[in-house]
Amino acid sequence: MNSLNNEIITFIKKASKRIKANFIINLSIIGFKYLLCLILCLLILSLFITIPYVEEVSLIILLIGLIFIIIFGFIKAPDNKKVALIVDSKGLKERVTTSLEFINEEDSISIAQKNDTLKFIKNFNIKENLKITVDKKQILLVISLIALCILTSFIDTSAKKEANNIREFNKYQQEYIKKVEEEKKNIDKLEDLSEEEKEAIKKILEDAKKELKESEKKLDVNKTLERMEKKLEDEKDKAKSDKSKEAIENMQKNLLDKFNKEKEEGAKKDLNKLVNELMKKKESKDLAESILSKDSEALEKALGNLKKSLGNMSSSELNNLSKSLASAAEGVDDENLKEALEAASDSVLDGKLDAESLKEAIENSQNNSDGKKEGEGSGEGEGVGEGDGNGSGQGSENGNGNGQGNGQGQGNGQGQGSGTGQGWNMGSDEGSENDIDNESGEQVYIPGRDVGNDGNLTGNKNENGDSQSIESENGFNLDGNKIDYDKVIGDYTNSALEGANNSNLPESLKDLIKQYFEGLN
Repeated sequence: MNSLNNEIITFIKKASKRIKANFIINLSIIGFKYLLCLILCLLILSLFITIPYVEEVSLIILLIGLIFIIIFGFIKAPDNKKVALIVDSKGLKERVTTSLEFINEEDSISIAQKNDTLKFIKNFNIKENLKITVDKKQILLVISLIALCILTSFIDTSAKKEANNIREFNKYQQEYIKKVEEEKKNIDKLEDLSEEEKEAIKKILEDAKKELKESEKKLDVNKTLERMEKKLEDEKDKAKSDKSKEAIENMQKNLLDKFNKEKEEGAKKDLNKLVNELMKKKESKDLAESILSKDSEALEKALGNLKKSLGNMSSSELNNLSKSLASAAEGVDDENLKEALEAASDSVLDGKLDAESLKEAIENSQNNSDGKKEGEGSGEGEGVGEGDGNGSGQGSENGNGNGQGNGQGQGNGQGQGSGTGQGWNMGSDEGSENDIDNESGEQVYIPGRDVGNDGNLTGNKNENGDSQSIESENGFNLDGNKIDYDKVIGDYTNSALEGANNSNLPESLKDLIKQYFEGLN
């Protein structure tokens, strides 16, 4: 009789698997629907309230919720009695339920009942009668909710931007905290450093780590990294051996090489975005051109002119300028530059501009784009003077040709901090000549004319006349001749203006060229 009981129990277990699977699947779909409703509400809320990790929170809710639903499904799944009732409802007319109650009974009535049940269950098709089905309406609701969640996640609002900024900052902050911790652990392994040097560097890294943890925005992290770099640079300068210097330098590369490269690339992108936005409005076009030139004096002049012109601008022009600065601020990543542009955008509406702060922020980005560290300017001034004068002189009594070349160059660069400037200024290669014959008009030297020294001067000198050619020690001796200034300035002016008009130079530079040559005539 045990075999009879086993066959009935085996049948109930097979039926139970399909019934439980169907129950858990449908329960999961319903639970999934409610989880998606909760996530959709959270995503909509994140459009108006800053929730930094809303995507991660949503995913955690979904995973934990599904796990809970599945566990709950197994707990609440139908037991054998309920399975027997479900099977009986498919045409077995309570035979399985009755047999399950008599499963441990061995009397003749119980055995007869179980034999009768066994005949029916052998012909019972479990797959056909106990199909796994799902509610199509629930499936459509789930698909709709998924679509809504995806669409909502792509909606961009100020709260979403702020949340993304917080996420990026936390990731950025943790990256450098981890780097500092790793380098601090490796200090004791550096045999080239003395104990005193190790302790000093540990102190620098510990202070930097503390500051990094306390930082609240990316600008604070960058300032901390720059201070740490400066302190490590000082320790490298104080190092007593070349091996110690090399060890500290390698540590600097491990910690800050990526930071410096990203800072340089980021500054280049910021300047490109800034210039492009400022070029779109005529009110800020001159400022864009001065930024593009990377000339500190031109930038200062452009900002000064802009500040002076605010009082004469109409409200629409002020509004255009404000929009241009606001768009530029929105496009840059450098927080210092962004804050300066945003402040300028607000203040120009009132006819005011903090030109000094904006200039400092722009120049800082320019220095970063050139790979210069804070406090480091471009600095070398060098002048190269080159000259040679060859001319002709005639006189009935005395002839005197005197050629002189004087070159003087001076370069002044300006860098942020204590740096000195670097620049090249080529001196004039044109000499001046005095002629006692007092020919009309100023005599100028034209390169490329008659070649030679005294013996090749155009004209004759008498016996008492003399001609001098003074050669600069570092200068260049160029071919040329003298000619009346008034005879050539017109040709040069026309040539320069024609070349400027046919070029792609900005109108402001074309006007500058025109004013220059008009002043020469």
